[in-house]
Amino acid sequence: MRRPGNTLRAPAIALAPSGIGETLRRAWAPANQTRTATCAGALLLLVAATLFGGASQGNALSLMAVEIASLPLLFVALYLVLAGAAPKRATLPLVLLAAVVAMPLLQLVPLPPGVWTRLPGRLAVAQALDVARLGRPWLPFSLAPEQTWRSAMALAPPADMFMGALFLSDRQRRALAVCWLALAVVSLGLGALQMLGGEGSPLYFYPITNLGAPVGLFSNRNHQAEFLLCLIPVAAVFAARFNGDFEDRRAFAALLAMLYIVVAIVGVAVTRSRAGILLGGLALLGAGAVIARVGALRRHWRAAAGIGGGALIAIAAVLVFGLGPILDRFGDNAAEPRFEGWPLVAGAAGGFLPLGAGVGAFQTVYDAVEPLGDVSSVYFNHAHNDYLELWLETGVVGAGLLLAFAVWLAGRLWAIWTPRAAGPGRDLAAASGLAVLLLAAHSAVDYPLRTEALAVLFAFACATLAVYRTSDEAPLPTPS
Repeated sequence: MRRPGNTLRAPAIALAPSGIGETLRRAWAPANQTRTATCAGALLLLVAATLFGGASQGNALSLMAVEIASLPLLFVALYLVLAGAAPKRATLPLVLLAAVVAMPLLQLVPLPPGVWTRLPGRLAVAQALDVARLGRPWLPFSLAPEQTWRSAMALAPPADMFMGALFLSDRQRRALAVCWLALAVVSLGLGALQMLGGEGSPLYFYPITNLGAPVGLFSNRNHQAEFLLCLIPVAAVFAARFNGDFEDRRAFAALLAMLYIVVAIVGVAVTRSRAGILLGGLALLGAGAVIARVGALRRHWRAAAGIGGGALIAIAAVLVFGLGPILDRFGDNAAEPRFEGWPLVAGAAGGFLPLGAGVGAFQTVYDAVEPLGDVSSVYFNHAHNDYLELWLETGVVGAGLLLAFAVWLAGRLWAIWTPRAAGPGRDLAAASGLAVLLLAAHSAVDYPLRTEALAVLFAFACATLAVYRTSDEAPLPTPS
């Protein structure tokens, strides 16, 4: 005999074939085909970029795989943008994106000798041609045209993801966020296996990597740490949906999201990435802000308590077992060449103002100004400060585009975080804004956005910010 009020509940998830078939029929209904195709293209690019785009250089085949995987999304997204289906609030970022893509392409246009010889910093090139008696041919603006072309090609995947994500529904964007979290778990597990296998582990996929460190799907421990910590606020979006009812269909996903936050804290610490550890604390604060912003502290105090308790346990474990190696990393500044290289880069940039040396020309310029006493087996392939490298390569044009992006970003963050802000997708937009800020902060001491995996994630986050609308704004048009 059942007690009163003790009613039976349906299972949380039903995998009935009829339900799956109905979902597929709705997805490929004429009114939804374009959006479904866009989502499929974005999913393909997401997986390809994360699995094969974890390095920033010297891996032509893996980068080509990512670029090929971006083509289906490119065709659909570019058609929708040119057809005028993009939301009006995305106009400014689309213009900025077009300018960013056009800049390296314009730098490849051959210029007559009377033009390029008058550009700052080109005197050495003219003198070398004179010594070799090769005359004065037409040359492009860039001092490293091959690298400029590669940089232009590398822009395709993140550009495609940004355009494609503009046309996804809130539910589809959440589904892609879940896929990123799943791949982050894969990268965490792979990193653990790499540590167990030692420096000779066959699970290191890139020839230039941090052997002995848990780099996961990346070639660099800093980029693995950045990948994990950027997704902590995203995981908080799903964790905040836990209401204490374990029979609720959302409980399982929320508990997994809480577990990810705890494990990611440990994963970032194990990488011993100094920037990752510092930014990891900011990511945790951001996750707390997301939970508070969606009202989970009032409505779902169990979720907040669970996340807070799990985070404290993870931090305590890091302090007990890993504090010594972490402090050693922060105390080892003697082997840090970036601080010595920054003044050289800044000085070299002054010789190419106002337009710079060309996108991708950093190493060509740096090799020419590097003191002979600093030449060693440790080479400076990037400035480890993307803002400084952007200044050297693009001058005032790149700085202007960066400033315009910063103004747009500030406006979108205000629209999301202002106390009265409300609208669909606000929680994921808030987490995306934090991911953008974390990547931007890390770019001041490294080059995370030069990996396709993080560049595509950055583009998705920017698109989520771009399409966010407050409750008093008109809804987005549905692609058809």
